[in-house]
Amino acid sequence: MVTVMIDGKKLEVPEGMTVLEAAAQAGITIPTLCYHKDLSPHGGCRLCVVEVKGARTPLASCTLPVSEGMEVTTESPALRESRRTILQLLLSTYHDAGYASRDGRFNELEHWARAYDLDPASLMAKAPRYPINSDPNPFVWVDLNKCILCGRCIRACAEVQGRFVWGLAERGYETRIVAGMDETMLEARCESCGACVAYCPTGALDNKPSVGAGAPDKVVTTTCAYCGVGCQFDLHVNTKENRIIRVVSNPSAPVNGMHLCVKGRYGYDYIHHPDRLLKPKVRAYLLKGEKRPANGDRGPWVEVDWDTALDIVARKLAETRDTYGPDSVGILTSAKCTNEENYLMNKLARQVIGTNNIDHCARLCHSSTVAGLAMAYGSGAMSNSMRDVAEKAAAIFIIGSNTTEQHPVFGTMLRQAVLKRGAKLIVADPRRIDITEFATLHLQQRPGTDIALLNGLMHIIVQNGWEDKTFIAERTENYETFVENLRDYTPERVAAITGVPVEQLYQAAEIMGKYRPMAVIWAMGITQHIVGVQNVLTLANLQMLLGNMGIPGGGVNPLRGQNNVQGACDMGGLPDVYPGYQRVTAEEARLKFEQAWGVSLSDKVGLAVTEMIPAAGEGKIKAMYILGENPVMSDPDTNHVRHCLERLEFLALQEIFPSETSVYADVLLPGVSFAEKEGTFTNTERRIQRVRQAIQPLGEARPDWMIIRDLAQRILRQGQRKVNPEAPFAGWNYTDTAQIMDEVAALTPIYAGVSHARLEAGESLQWPVRGKDHPGTPILHVGQFTRGKGKFHPTVHVPPAEQPDEDYPMVLTTGRVLYHWHGGEMTRRSKGLLEVYNKPLIEINPEDAQRIGLNGTRKVKVTSRRGSIIAEAWVTGRVPPGLIYGNFHFPEASVNELTLAALDPISKIPEYKVAAVRVEAYHTT
Repeated sequence: MVTVMIDGKKLEVPEGMTVLEAAAQAGITIPTLCYHKDLSPHGGCRLCVVEVKGARTPLASCTLPVSEGMEVTTESPALRESRRTILQLLLSTYHDAGYASRDGRFNELEHWARAYDLDPASLMAKAPRYPINSDPNPFVWVDLNKCILCGRCIRACAEVQGRFVWGLAERGYETRIVAGMDETMLEARCESCGACVAYCPTGALDNKPSVGAGAPDKVVTTTCAYCGVGCQFDLHVNTKENRIIRVVSNPSAPVNGMHLCVKGRYGYDYIHHPDRLLKPKVRAYLLKGEKRPANGDRGPWVEVDWDTALDIVARKLAETRDTYGPDSVGILTSAKCTNEENYLMNKLARQVIGTNNIDHCARLCHSSTVAGLAMAYGSGAMSNSMRDVAEKAAAIFIIGSNTTEQHPVFGTMLRQAVLKRGAKLIVADPRRIDITEFATLHLQQRPGTDIALLNGLMHIIVQNGWEDKTFIAERTENYETFVENLRDYTPERVAAITGVPVEQLYQAAEIMGKYRPMAVIWAMGITQHIVGVQNVLTLANLQMLLGNMGIPGGGVNPLRGQNNVQGACDMGGLPDVYPGYQRVTAEEARLKFEQAWGVSLSDKVGLAVTEMIPAAGEGKIKAMYILGENPVMSDPDTNHVRHCLERLEFLALQEIFPSETSVYADVLLPGVSFAEKEGTFTNTERRIQRVRQAIQPLGEARPDWMIIRDLAQRILRQGQRKVNPEAPFAGWNYTDTAQIMDEVAALTPIYAGVSHARLEAGESLQWPVRGKDHPGTPILHVGQFTRGKGKFHPTVHVPPAEQPDEDYPMVLTTGRVLYHWHGGEMTRRSKGLLEVYNKPLIEINPEDAQRIGLNGTRKVKVTSRRGSIIAEAWVTGRVPPGLIYGNFHFPEASVNELTLAALDPISKIPEYKVAAVRVEAYHTT
């Protein structure tokens, strides 16, 4: 600490702090323009100059460190005149055309001009020097006439996003900011995250979809409904039009701060898309009391009132349950919906219907993670926090995760870990994804060879004595059996299986062995295999071997794909567990929920979604109730999914849009978007965060929890299943989502201390939260694993279920892209997102393009043993020869027409990541 005097105030502040920061800490405001607390100090605008006793000239306070005995004056006649001169010079080249004058944006230049008794309108340039809206990027408005060359956009792009799009061109009076080599932003590889907009002090960069939209009547802080990172932001609302007009960064957001990605900041307009379902619909045959048409066509839709629609769904589900038994009904809940809604779906399936046939899309993305980590550690969740990894890991190992595209805000954190701290980054991926540009080492293994790769790396670690012997001895079991298995994975054999050179195996093992703590990060490139559970167990082995568990900067960090995958699992949206992972086969857990809900419960593990859909095709599942899921787009082997859904006797679908699955539905119940409801999401790092209603539900759509509540009440009033109304949680008379969370807390030990009241008070809670005074658990497995000792599991390389051959000589792997999300139901209805990425693309290596004779033809026909698609080719070195990559965002050419439903035997997850295909040039005549 050093003692300084600022404006006559004696202060003790930390050594190394700047004068500007010290003054702010004392409540003294020094004017700034080029400075922002999140960015490196620049000292360019000179507005923050102060007088320092003993110094010959004023000094920039944003770059001036405090020193013992320093005496500073922040405001004097001379400083005031200096600042007025600076502001006049800046205004002389500044021109505001007035197009955003109603938007309520805080313009820092004009604010400080007025603070120093200057009139911006009279002092600014009389005419623009540059074109307004000069870049075609659909998200970022560029008006260089408002630019004061503060450099904040340049530093934000570099230091927040790690993309380096913006720079300076020309000299003197002609100096201006430019994208890349003076090209368009998208040509300069802009990711359209809007960080430059968020940090711009004048509106030279602005949110294009919101320019001229006006100032908000209301601002609501809520949680993003896209990926599992769990960013929070502010929704700006025009209450008269009941419309979201912009998304703005909230610097207090616990996960992301000012960071946002393109979908979070700009992909909100789907909320107001004309495709929204606004009234309940039923098929005409149901209203006439007729049987469904036998030709597979369910007939026309008819709009009805809510009572009619809910009565039909309740009657059909109750009849199916009572006629064929509870297990003839299948329930799909949703990782897009809130914890409270997922809890009610779990309760409806088990208490009201009497079945454990409940599942959701976690089956298709991280069921192997949950199973594998539970076997190794006793808990199937991400162990550390994203910020913890980004700030404290000495090494980072990404395998099977395209982090910067699929979890973009976390991806930017990892870029900065490399750029700012020098963290060692190893990326293992068959593709040359963007994050490899920041990697110390890129291991380009063949798809489906992860176990061999990881075992080979651990073979070298043990061979060199880099394992953590103390950790292994004190905290693990079954080590000797595990090590014996590693003997088979010599570097030479592993190189032959994986295609990774021996020297790279040694380089990677040495980084892992010598740079600790190391964090491991994965996503569906690891989980979506017939050996998904074994892949996860192998990663669990690696982190125990190196002693990287239960410590800051380490851990196992699976990244959840959708906004509430973690929460939907936590709430019992799985066929084998009640909320909080209490097993349906455990008598103690079953009795607990029987007493709570007042009804006998099944002790039989239910069907996973990958079993329910085939069971529908076999006539075993007669009716389904689906909330916010689209199996026609998301499940493998789409042709087979269609066939199975056609066989259902009844399907009720609760959605915000008519989806590809709605073709097979008998009733459509219109739910609402995240902006129209209350509740909570739980992000990938187990952080429970509030979702707050910003606008009124559109049309006659209703919050999903209300629909589920009203449906359950109707079903309970009819049929054979009886519930004891005296049981403490038997009823369904919820009036708000806070009540539902209170019930969750009463029955779910890991959520015992969670309440809306605590979250509203500003507490940021990561489960387990054991009680009302418990602060939550940022890092799992500190001192002891959930299961006691961590267990090593020997794992063996097993080839993928389908291998290339003469007829299908290439390999297809699948995933998402930056500008879209899952089945694309939301992002295909966002104008800007669709403008940037408006059609399905197949990534193909130039060698393969030449071999199949593309010769400038843009389209390819891709065929597997299950179907064909036609899509545009993207000839790129991102994929190696023999491998193609496609996405499932566009129904006209979804790669799930090609994928196969080969399942992991434990988790029942499909092998999306490897399918044998034939690729041909497609010539239109």
